[in-house]
Amino acid sequence: MMASQSAGAPGTDPAPHAEPTQHRDLWPGIAGLLAGALLIAGHALWLGTPDTEGSGALRRAFFYYVDDGNQDVAEATALILLVSGLLFLFFLVALSRLAGNRSHLVLVGGTVFTAFLMVGALAGNIFAITVSHSESFPVVPETALISILLLNVAYGAMIASMAGAAVMLFGLWRAGQETGAIPAWLGWAGFAVAVVSLAGPFTAWLTPLLLGVWALGAGVVLIMNARIERAEGEPEPKPEPEPAAGPPAADTGQTAPDKES
Repeated sequence: MMASQSAGAPGTDPAPHAEPTQHRDLWPGIAGLLAGALLIAGHALWLGTPDTEGSGALRRAFFYYVDDGNQDVAEATALILLVSGLLFLFFLVALSRLAGNRSHLVLVGGTVFTAFLMVGALAGNIFAITVSHSESFPVVPETALISILLLNVAYGAMIASMAGAAVMLFGLWRAGQETGAIPAWLGWAGFAVAVVSLAGPFTAWLTPLLLGVWALGAGVVLIMNARIERAEGEPEPKPEPEPAAGPPAADTGQTAPDKES
């Protein structure tokens, strides 16, 4: 049988690899860390929005959005959550690779989470962004009613996003049970977040924070995997050869004759 053509002839360079294994999970791991941190920060800011329930909801919304500082916070919240969603998509590719034959569940669930996260980020903060950048749309009791509607839409989008995240986490947990590609503690932590996420209308104010913490842990796992693969892929240093010692000079016992002056 002929030798494989991928192995080069002696004295020639080996065929280049398409992607170094030791760097495959490094940047997705970093993206997961950033996505988790931004998700926690953005959702914590979003929790400061006025409560839309009760008879005083209109008054709370009016006094909240009439404050210029709160308008700036809402704009920053939207940007933070949008960036978190983009980074999560990059992170999602590595998660689906770990899931093996259940990668389709991870991809679909993670994509649904990201899409509805962005919808909620825009819906929950577009009122403040519009008021801040448009002089023809002031904050008055009539327009404050619109902000209550948009906040409820944002909460509904958050419920839908966490339903997608639950599918993703269930898929990763099951893949970890079957193949061991995911650490047991990470799989069970994701399983717990997924179970809590099923009570969507009652827990959606909390579960994005839990998912952000889980993403931090998963990002650390990917980075550590990349470091281990890099250490295993580096060749061991070869010992330097010792210099060869020449034969000792022969001692004849004769001295050179003196030159006559």
